Amino acid sequence: MISYQSAKEEIKQAADIVSVVGQFVQLKKAGKNFVGLCPFHGEKAPSFTVSQDKQMFHCFGCKKGGDVFAFWMAYHSLTFPEALKDLADRYNVRLPEKHFSAEEKKKADYRENLYRTNELAAVYFQRELAHPVRGKAGRDYLEKRFLPQDMIEAFRLGYAPKGWDGLKQFLLKNKISLETAFSAGVLKRSDKGRYYDLFRERVMFPIMDLTPKKRVIGFGGRVLDDALPKYVNTPETPLFHKGSCLYGFAASRKAIRETGRAVVVEGYMDCLALRKHGLEEVVATLGTALSETPVRKLKGIGKEAIVVFDADDAGKKAALRTLPIFLNERLPAKAVVLPKGHDPDSFVNSRGLDAFSKLLDAAPSLFDFYIDQKLGSRTGDIDHKVSVLEEIFPILTKVRNETQRALYIKRLSEKTEIAEPVLFSALKGLNQFSAKERPENDIRGQFASLNGDRSIGELQLLNLLLHYPETVAQLRGRHCRELISDPTVRRIVDIIYDGYGHSETLTFEVIQERLDLDEDRIWFREFGFRPAFCSDREVKQAVREFIEKAQKKKIADSFKKAMGDPQAINEILKRKVQAGGPVGN
Repeated sequence: MISYQSAKEEIKQAADIVSVVGQFVQLKKAGKNFVGLCPFHGEKAPSFTVSQDKQMFHCFGCKKGGDVFAFWMAYHSLTFPEALKDLADRYNVRLPEKHFSAEEKKKADYRENLYRTNELAAVYFQRELAHPVRGKAGRDYLEKRFLPQDMIEAFRLGYAPKGWDGLKQFLLKNKISLETAFSAGVLKRSDKGRYYDLFRERVMFPIMDLTPKKRVIGFGGRVLDDALPKYVNTPETPLFHKGSCLYGFAASRKAIRETGRAVVVEGYMDCLALRKHGLEEVVATLGTALSETPVRKLKGIGKEAIVVFDADDAGKKAALRTLPIFLNERLPAKAVVLPKGHDPDSFVNSRGLDAFSKLLDAAPSLFDFYIDQKLGSRTGDIDHKVSVLEEIFPILTKVRNETQRALYIKRLSEKTEIAEPVLFSALKGLNQFSAKERPENDIRGQFASLNGDRSIGELQLLNLLLHYPETVAQLRGRHCRELISDPTVRRIVDIIYDGYGHSETLTFEVIQERLDLDEDRIWFREFGFRPAFCSDREVKQAVREFIEKAQKKKIADSFKKAMGDPQAINEILKRKVQAGGPVGN
């Protein structure tokens, strides 16, 4: 019979963590490990480390870390049962029928019902779009927008017809409770407690997650005319967080990785129109300004972003709002503002992909665009220049990379005709930078911070036990544990010794799982990325030195306890002489 633990281990053996993480984060080899920019918090230099040997990841910045399951859960916002099932399906591993607690199963079942509700809603909208009568308005709209049938099917477009309870009745027939449908965000509830369809007379765009299953997590609905609001999205739910999502990301991820760039547009139809013409590395925002989370995910697989905005004032303002995000996330970005009267959809359909590609190739950096838009035609207005600098300086203070900051100052000097030293002086006056600031990728500094009040000796002892497990048998029972004063290190060594006493093979991961305190697990994970302090040839000498230190400490402690007892002191001295140690030590 398959056990939960055996299935979990089988997944770990099949799912190499470097390969799994590498699909979502650009990793580079750094010694024995791999490093990249953390997908869970904003950083300018890589502190996100993945160990192939230990099959673990850890970020020295935000402290997230763990095994392949921990990464899958954190990146996709899943529960452990969902991550386990995803990875089991991905690597063809059978799972036992019962392997979770009642509470875990309840939570998993709740989320699974939300996924099922969204899937049924997508099926309903697709069915309605295909209906000869009820779906005609939706089909006419998509035909007018020149979307071919194969793309409509590939992106599972649908239509929400007139009426207040079409979807509601469909879900009830499929045994979905109204409360579940409300929680999934496809139904609304009136003040009197009456449930009704959220989406009506709108073309429907399902939004998928980034897992291999591409599950539906929410919807965007667009009106067929110029009525407002133009778009309605699923509200915030346990599955859907609008500010964290990009439309079309699941479909474009491979192309973004291959081309190295992501083209970001504002609307669903813009995204699909560009894809129809052959531009596959395109994603769309969901009617909101870009936030850190989607930019961080783009940074994980692409080298630059090109943000395309409409020519109206709203489009230009949206472009300006994105600059701090791209600077903070350190993803190079360019800005394209389309000719007046155009959006990407109308432009590419009227002028073709070649003309659109020329705009992309000629796009200025987002920083240049920002400065040009802010300065406008008032380049000779001193007060205006000062106000622009007051806006841009707080953004530049967040740029920690000195080379990048210097280049921005140089460009700012060219645009404003203010000398670079003056700009540097003004920026320094904000007192945001320190010459002593440690770079985020200073791994030595990160490791040094691990020491705290711990002695070098006890850290070297733990390092030896971890890198050379064969030394556990030699050191266990030789009082080496008494060399350890730090409670965290002692708890870890106790787990190692206890495992050896039960003839267990303790991996790095098993040791971490047996630690009860989160702070212990975080510290141990960071410590585990330290290289061995001695070579293979020096192991025997290191073992001898630890045993000698332990013996000396034991005798010294015995002397303290025997103070005032001459007979006990004589016994200690005899044992010390028999052990070969000089009496004076």
